[in-house]
Amino acid sequence: MKKSAFLIPLLLGSTLATYAAVPSAPPKPVSYDLVSSASLTPCTDLPALPTAQCGSVLVDRDRKRPSAGKTKVVFAVIPRTDRSKPSLGTIVPNPGGPGVSTIDIAGPEYAAGLAPLMKRRDVLLMDPRGVGRSDALTCPALSDPARAFGTREAQRKIVGECGHQLGARVSDYGTAAVADDLDDIRAALHLDKLDLLGDSYGTFLMTTYAQRHPRRVQSVVLSGAYDVHTDGSGQLANAAVNRAIGLVCDRTGKCRASTVRSDIAHLSASLRAHPTSFTLTWQSAKYQVVLDERQWAGTVSNFYSGAADTDTELALARAAAAARTGDLAPVKALVTESLTHRAEIYAAGSGAFSDAVSFATTCHDYPRTFDYGDSVARRTAEYNSSVAALDPRKFALFSPEAWVTRADYDGGMCLRWPDDKTAGAPFPVGAKLPDVPVLALSGDLDANTATAWGRQAAAQFPHATFVEVKGAGHTPTTTPQGTALILDFISHPHR
Repeated sequence: MKKSAFLIPLLLGSTLATYAAVPSAPPKPVSYDLVSSASLTPCTDLPALPTAQCGSVLVDRDRKRPSAGKTKVVFAVIPRTDRSKPSLGTIVPNPGGPGVSTIDIAGPEYAAGLAPLMKRRDVLLMDPRGVGRSDALTCPALSDPARAFGTREAQRKIVGECGHQLGARVSDYGTAAVADDLDDIRAALHLDKLDLLGDSYGTFLMTTYAQRHPRRVQSVVLSGAYDVHTDGSGQLANAAVNRAIGLVCDRTGKCRASTVRSDIAHLSASLRAHPTSFTLTWQSAKYQVVLDERQWAGTVSNFYSGAADTDTELALARAAAAARTGDLAPVKALVTESLTHRAEIYAAGSGAFSDAVSFATTCHDYPRTFDYGDSVARRTAEYNSSVAALDPRKFALFSPEAWVTRADYDGGMCLRWPDDKTAGAPFPVGAKLPDVPVLALSGDLDANTATAWGRQAAAQFPHATFVEVKGAGHTPTTTPQGTALILDFISHPHR
């Protein structure tokens, strides 16, 4: 079962909370000077990063087929504040997605959060190929943000159309290619090793870089982590939601977990048997939305898949309770909030988020229960058979079918994708990863990349430290405790 054909990115409100400097016994300085080692110019259009220097590299779209042409990958360097001494290293963050701009969307937040380390360390921001400043990739099929309000089948059709519109480019945006782009930038800057910091999908990217370029890794932080070959059956995320409901009730004292779970399950069964619809308004236009069990599962999942928000999580509990009495208005309000948030992400434009890259990456890299070489009808039959084989006893609150096809995490989203013969994981199961310092973090309220996935992500490496951050959602970099752990780890990676 596929992990997810679509991951709405974490649009970071606070990537790393600004923290006091962490006392450190600094690592041995390295001899390079990042800013003077490549042709860089001031980033005049980045007022939030006044010292940033911008550059770019031209890379092959397909390194195995140079005749396919080139694409431009843009990066920005935020130099350390003390240039009188050698750099202690270069931190390379990625906010996830896939498809989120690192430079414009997350760059200022990373710079603020990493400030305590930047007296002696540089920060390198890269917009992955097809994202933001790096020859942003778009599909005409994805041009209308109101597609967020469509049915599952309508969304699957649009994704397939996008894949066919990409044509020969459909296989060019896998994570392995992005990792190699990063290494081309590293080489252009004459850097020896990198300190990697990945959030969400960034943990997938940074693990892939470490596997492909092991000699170039100094340390790795994986926040909101999942492993490259993770179990995508949906069971772990389902269990994480179930657990998070209990934690929220226990910690706030404002609900009883058993009651909340019962109310959510009751509404799920009701919508499974009797789906309904309602009208929502977005940007002065009205849209008819199907409210079924899948939509309800997606809403609950979405509110436990971002930064922890106790108020919203308690509102979910109250909405489920109201629905048991026949009042669906609070549920419809939460569904509206979830859907309009997604539409606003789409409307932000490819400079902030390329959903074409999101699909091109996930449909290329993540496991499937069907073969792209088969017809759409056969793919669909194989996928539906795999869903039907899921054991309902291993899922709570929702039916397996509703859960694994829920909005934003529909395992069948790529059913109409073109036949990409190169599609597959960026490296095989059991591939060796470097024995370098690794810190993997998970939030105990995160149902996006659950704690079980974080442990699996840490286990990919020979020696890694795993920490579950209490009260954190997706990802722990958005919390003071997570920030402190990251800053301390980068300062003392071998402790």
